[in-house]
Amino acid sequence: MPDDSLLALQAWLTTTLPFDNFQVDPLQPEASTRRFYRVTADTGSSWMAIHSPPETEKNELFVAMAEIFSRNHVPVPKIHAYEPKRGFLLVQDFGTVEFLHIYNDPDSLGQAIDLALEGLIAVQRTRDPSIEVYTRERLIDELGIFTEWVCGEMLGCAATPLNDIADVLTSEIDSHPKVTVHRDYHSRNLLLHGEHLGIVDFQDALVGSCVYDIASLLYDCYFEHNNKHIDTWIDAYRDKIGGISLPLIEPRSKFVRAMEITAMQRMMKAIGIFCRLWFKQRKGTHLAYAMPVLGRVITIANRNEFTTLANWLEQTVGPRLQQALARLTP
Repeated sequence: MPDDSLLALQAWLTTTLPFDNFQVDPLQPEASTRRFYRVTADTGSSWMAIHSPPETEKNELFVAMAEIFSRNHVPVPKIHAYEPKRGFLLVQDFGTVEFLHIYNDPDSLGQAIDLALEGLIAVQRTRDPSIEVYTRERLIDELGIFTEWVCGEMLGCAATPLNDIADVLTSEIDSHPKVTVHRDYHSRNLLLHGEHLGIVDFQDALVGSCVYDIASLLYDCYFEHNNKHIDTWIDAYRDKIGGISLPLIEPRSKFVRAMEITAMQRMMKAIGIFCRLWFKQRKGTHLAYAMPVLGRVITIANRNEFTTLANWLEQTVGPRLQQALARLTP
């Protein structure tokens, strides 16, 4: 955020908070134009301040979805104040313990995933007529992010193998039973608040594939879980929803394929977003994740008989992307 915007945010906080003395500390950038700050008062109380430019971010949706999810017992932060014209928000502070950090502790990993699965189910059980549908056209457009920013801008190569399977891939995802999906249900948007889960970055929620969020969780772009753990957590998730009124793809083998196909689409979109962040905002914070995520896409594509796509990603895209990233990284 430019200095003048930070000054404007601080001035707004002065009129919003019931304290004269407070400190504003910037937090790590994320994959959007938003900027996050922790606001700490002399009393020790803290909040999250967000500058979310209204010309690029969906602030009204954020506010609306916060209300919807809160009403449906999804643990999202309470909004204390909102200034729509400049995109300033003051929200509940869920702390600094991202699940990404917890994942590195083997003793805490299982408990964290169990909390995440409970939160995921709460999202899926949310019902509201105002939540839009995740259309097949949107799924295709998201694959286009990979085509435009990886193949086009970063590599200058054709995306024929991806274009050839785009209809098949997105039609299969679109055929899944529908529930409410968070759409970014991963370790950077899940926080441990005391002993409880906190869920953030939920404004893009839609009604889509019933395996979308479990795919986001288990095939996290920021942390690679091993296959044994993934199998265990698939069974845990299926056990949890077996007795409640949520759709469950059967048999298990079809569930796994559906989840992996969805993860493929999502991870290719993510790689495209990582590259787009560089070209549009000169943010290199996410480029380090591009190659590991691409490797996971290749593995899943091979496992699900998308061998032409896998070969192209491995033999053409991978080497060129690695070279391009090396040129960008000092």
